[in-house]
Amino acid sequence: MWKKTLAMTLVLAMTAAAAAGCSSAGTASGDSSDYPSKEIEWLVPYTAGGSSDQMARLIAKYSKQYLGVDIIIENVGGGGGNVGLSQFVTDPSASDGYNITCFNTTANLQPIYGTCEYDWLEELEPLALCVSIPIAIAVPKDSPFNTIEDLIEYAKANPGDIQYGHAGIGSITNVAAEQFCLEAGIQMTAVPFGSGADALTAIMGSQIDVDVASLSEVLSYGETGELKLLALCTDTTIETMPEVPTLVSKGYNVDQKVTQGIATGKDTDAEMVAVLDEGLGKIINDENFIAELKDYGMDVDYMNAADFSTFLQEQREEFTQVVTDSGILEQVQAQTN
Repeated sequence: MWKKTLAMTLVLAMTAAAAAGCSSAGTASGDSSDYPSKEIEWLVPYTAGGSSDQMARLIAKYSKQYLGVDIIIENVGGGGGNVGLSQFVTDPSASDGYNITCFNTTANLQPIYGTCEYDWLEELEPLALCVSIPIAIAVPKDSPFNTIEDLIEYAKANPGDIQYGHAGIGSITNVAAEQFCLEAGIQMTAVPFGSGADALTAIMGSQIDVDVASLSEVLSYGETGELKLLALCTDTTIETMPEVPTLVSKGYNVDQKVTQGIATGKDTDAEMVAVLDEGLGKIINDENFIAELKDYGMDVDYMNAADFSTFLQEQREEFTQVVTDSGILEQVQAQTN
């Protein structure tokens, strides 16, 4: 009898030990202390060579140092980022902690216009803002406008007479220009181009009166005097041209810029998000990274995951108000329907 009891006790002990071992193994496999343990894949939803691709590849250069693993870049262009982002959010691995993507200005505008299948704010988890490029108001060197006050005064006296170029209906440069018009109480006639480069060609040839453009596109021409930069549509001044005022400093509440950020899948484990948040922050704030990014004509404007998330929500609300009040939303929908 005692042998049978002893045997039963041994069986129960072994069962308990096995269960404890399984439990311990399960904890270990779910333990994020060794995360990340393999390379991270970054889907850049734009073609290679552009500013988003350059930023991603530079961050990847520093990933081993601050995240402990390599970042592998994949470019999937098309649809203004929609093709790549759609592929990302429909991938079952998007939230496994080993997949990240871009979250740029365009991605926050498209859902308002209804030009994408998904709302990226609902599908993506923001990780970090890396770059912000101010929007500038530029005129030809022989323009009669020497200050932003000159332009506003003329526009008020001659509604719709000034033609301004932008990178396309619904683009951030179109939004910034129309917000400026609303704030200043003026009317300018918008001339959409296929890209910022096309608008730049037009302003250099004095085919339009004003170009509202990414600062990176017009800065060098402003520095050489080939263009006059009248103001920035943001609250940040230019280091090399401190004399160029901001619209905010002139009393106009316009703070628009081209933003480039990083995100992952919405359901990514919070502890993994925290690791990525910290690691990316260290990369973006590395002095060597900042210097190398500047060589590409981009300046760091860092926000951590929490701040970037708040920024995107507030940006979405502001975008919605501006594109509705200015009629941009109606124009985009008319163009796409």
